[in-house]
Amino acid sequence: MKNKIINALNFYGINDKSYLNECLKCIDYLSLDKDLIDKVNNIMDILYNKKDYLLAKLWKMKDKKDLFGNYYHSYITNIIVLLGCKIHQENIIKYNLDDNQIKNHKKRVKEALTYDVYEIGYDGIRISQMLWASYFINLRIIEVGLLQYELVDINPITNKKERCIKIHIPKNTKLDIKSVKESLNKSKSEIKKYFKLDNPKYYCESWLLSSKVLNLLDNDSNIVKFSKLFDITVGSNCIGDILNFVYGKLNCDDYNALQVDTSLQRKIKEELIKGVIIKIGIGKLKEA
Repeated sequence: MKNKIINALNFYGINDKSYLNECLKCIDYLSLDKDLIDKVNNIMDILYNKKDYLLAKLWKMKDKKDLFGNYYHSYITNIIVLLGCKIHQENIIKYNLDDNQIKNHKKRVKEALTYDVYEIGYDGIRISQMLWASYFINLRIIEVGLLQYELVDINPITNKKERCIKIHIPKNTKLDIKSVKESLNKSKSEIKKYFKLDNPKYYCESWLLSSKVLNLLDNDSNIVKFSKLFDITVGSNCIGDILNFVYGKLNCDDYNALQVDTSLQRKIKEELIKGVIIKIGIGKLKEA
């Protein structure tokens, strides 16, 4: 197993001895606990055999204890991602990804493996980062220019079975509307090439499409311009997403303590303090 981890770290360009050492410590920890190994294998089966009916349950879990019990090494989620590297390599060949897609896929998995550790300072990565990495490993997502496109089997508005595309916006992306439109136009041929889907319907579920957030912005802002590309339906409470993507926090007991560096952070903070419920927007891309 250690050689698999070393090879995976090299594949994703993670050349950090301390990171490697934590991974190796985790493997040693696993070797002493058969029940924990069984739990890891069960999660890998869900992730890499695409058992979506079980995957939804994993997205709802925030604490690693919910998956592994009270005793585990903090890098256990990192290990599960790294053990998927061979599957990723096989899928790259199977789907015949071009060099640009390969570069993006490796970059996104590396981000999932390192952001929580390097940027936030967590011991190991969150469950959400583990799951997000698996989407690239399983080739559920391609990246075209500014945006990412995920093939899904359920319409996010009707909840009925339908093959369609979910648009994702990479973290820290500046939503320049010209680049957005270029990505959307180019995506059609890429989606047909890799997902074998003609004329797909596009959807985007995001806090960026929340009416509460949009009302805080100027009409000429990039986010508002982006929102006007969609017919938007109101979804469920997305304060968890707000805390995660806007403030880099998993939760917050006192909104007054939220640190603000931008005008949008300040405005949203004021709404949260007032007790405003922010709901996600689910947008269907308008016909061109």
